[in-house]
Amino acid sequence: MDYREQQAYLRSSRIRGIVSVAILGAIAAACVFSSGPIRPASLTIFALVALALAGSIYYCPDYLHLTVVPYKPARWQVKIRWRIVAAGLVLGLLAATTLQARLVVVGAAVWLCAVNFAIKKLASLRHFALLFWASDLALLAALMLAGSMNLLLGSILLAASVHLAILTGKRSTLLGMPIAVAALLISIAARVYAYPLLIALLCVALVAIVAIMTTWAVSHAEGQKAANVAAAMSELVEFTGYTPERIRQLWETSNQQLAKNWEQAAIPPNDRERMAEWYRQNSELYLFAISAYNLEYKRIKSNLKVIRFARGSCLDYGAGNGEILLELARRGHPVTYFDVEGVTMKFAKKRAQQHGLAMDVARSKEELKAAAQKRGFDTIFSFDVLEHLPDLPGELTFLSSLLAPNGVFVFDVPAGSTKAHPMHLNHTLNVLDFLSAKGLKDKRSFSLRMPFRKEEKYVFEA
Repeated sequence: MDYREQQAYLRSSRIRGIVSVAILGAIAAACVFSSGPIRPASLTIFALVALALAGSIYYCPDYLHLTVVPYKPARWQVKIRWRIVAAGLVLGLLAATTLQARLVVVGAAVWLCAVNFAIKKLASLRHFALLFWASDLALLAALMLAGSMNLLLGSILLAASVHLAILTGKRSTLLGMPIAVAALLISIAARVYAYPLLIALLCVALVAIVAIMTTWAVSHAEGQKAANVAAAMSELVEFTGYTPERIRQLWETSNQQLAKNWEQAAIPPNDRERMAEWYRQNSELYLFAISAYNLEYKRIKSNLKVIRFARGSCLDYGAGNGEILLELARRGHPVTYFDVEGVTMKFAKKRAQQHGLAMDVARSKEELKAAAQKRGFDTIFSFDVLEHLPDLPGELTFLSSLLAPNGVFVFDVPAGSTKAHPMHLNHTLNVLDFLSAKGLKDKRSFSLRMPFRKEEKYVFEA
């Protein structure tokens, strides 16, 4: 894919996000100012939910729906709802002033936990969004009509539920229904408790605005997703001869099959030769696993960030499908590909040839040493690779030796073995101390140094 197109998409998404947040902020403020006196605790919860909604609408083009693995959005909703339950329980208990109010908060949390568990275990993935929306509606209707929740707070929580339903469900069928049902519920609650008509209309408008803004952002993202998927599909169909249906199946199942194959192989963690042979034999599965991952905006954004470090001659050590290298070649950098010989290497070479991009291919460390002796590499990348190799100190020493003076080494070492990725080895090396002792300078940005980051990305300069 052309990453300049992805940059343009993200810029337009940010503009749309700013517009959406401004509109949401205006309608939320109108609801608050029109509602008259409101308890500080309720106002605080309303503001926090509104801020969370604004952030999610702003960033929604960056996750979820931009995936070719259909179960991810549903599973994401389960995961995020556990966090919502925890936040709701804490905030609700802090805001409650009576024993009855505390019991209501705990009861709501128990309901949400039970629903989350039941839907995860019993329901079909394609029905998750609809079932969650129905369960949220039942809970909020009970709380609002029983007088346990005021109209303002109930409306912002309805808006949040609508937002999640549209993010993870079928936008075309889910947009109208939540707005209509939420509007009906708000109208009934307003009539029962004699809220002014203006407040009821503003609360309905709040839910409608959230639904429309979410749909707007997601539809824009779906358009970009379709273009990216079509381009990737075209390359894979031509290269493999597989049907689009077969490719979609491999996008979805390749990671699970890789994990299963690794467990069956039972390779000792220090047997480098057997590992290399296993990766050669499983190269086709990696072709599809990498392809699917590269279509997610988490990966696209990550690639855009690391590409900025590129200078001069570039090496990608464990280059897979050649995604980063092809973009660097497109931008005029001399590039060198290195990986085990297999299907991914053939695919990367085919892609470079089709796009008329120059890409050197090294098949051994000796070839890399010879290339480095002639000039040295100004930038070395290595992502999702080093955790697969048994001798991490040796690999870091070798790669840093290939750097030209002032060259940059950008890489990651994800955490060790997991259920999804049992082939990740459990390295305990302190990478920062190890390379610093070799005279390399830590050039990570402030954000990369944050201790709460899940990914361990490193940037060193020779």
